[in-house]
Amino acid sequence: MMQQQQPLPPPPPQHPPPQQTGGGDFYRGPLQPPMRQLSAASSTNLPPDYAAHPGAPQHQQQQQQQQQQQQPFDAYGDNFGAKRMRKPVQRRTVDCTSSLVRYAQTRMWQRDARDRFTLQPTAAAVVDMLPSVAYPDNPSTSFASKFVHSSINKNRCSINCVVWTPTGRRLITGSQSGEFTLWNGQSFNFEMILQAHDQAVRSMIWSHNENWMVTGDDGGAIKYWQSNMNNVKVNKTAHRESVRDLSFCRTDLKFCSCSDDTTVKVWDFARCQEERSLTARPWLGC
Repeated sequence: MMQQQQPLPPPPPQHPPPQQTGGGDFYRGPLQPPMRQLSAASSTNLPPDYAAHPGAPQHQQQQQQQQQQQQPFDAYGDNFGAKRMRKPVQRRTVDCTSSLVRYAQTRMWQRDARDRFTLQPTAAAVVDMLPSVAYPDNPSTSFASKFVHSSINKNRCSINCVVWTPTGRRLITGSQSGEFTLWNGQSFNFEMILQAHDQAVRSMIWSHNENWMVTGDDGGAIKYWQSNMNNVKVNKTAHRESVRDLSFCRTDLKFCSCSDDTTVKVWDFARCQEERSLTARPWLGC
């Protein structure tokens, strides 16, 4: 006998069937596989901008506060922020090279004031102006009547002595803290700071051959310096008190120093040895 073929089961309905009158739930479609929840899922590893994150509003407030704080630094909208450099300031510059060069040219044929041109009171006559040394018969040319610039040292303390370098391009100052500050004589900015003495610097002088500088401090010490600010010799027992002034002879073989200990001493420059000591009256001083 032939076996009868069993009918296939009907396909699932595409639309939910009508609600049964005998009760029951609505048809919710075919069952979906259950979602697997991550074991490490928590509110701490969710992105902070997630809407269901418990700290989302607080995080948004913090971001808004940070943007408000950073807004002044990025006010220009160029994303430079705090890296924006300061506005460049034009420095005043005093350059006397042109007058010195003109003086070197004119002194070749000028004997004295008789061959010198008379300056006219016009702005165009500035190119014909010579340095003060060219007007020995007119001292008024050496009067400084115009304020140019004020420079401030990093370590603010009193300046006891000032001297120009032999080239005239830089200025050396000796401070109360014992420091040498090398200033640019044209743009008025400092170039180097050197701790030269242990005590306050009181006196400075260049030799006539412009190769050596001698300085004295509050402790009575005397030091020799080269033009590159290299210290080559120190005499810490030159005087018992502050060295107030120094002076070279015309040959640069000897120099003398005066101190608050009421003595004036003559020194041999090469050996740095005392040759003679002169004592003044205590009530006169040096």
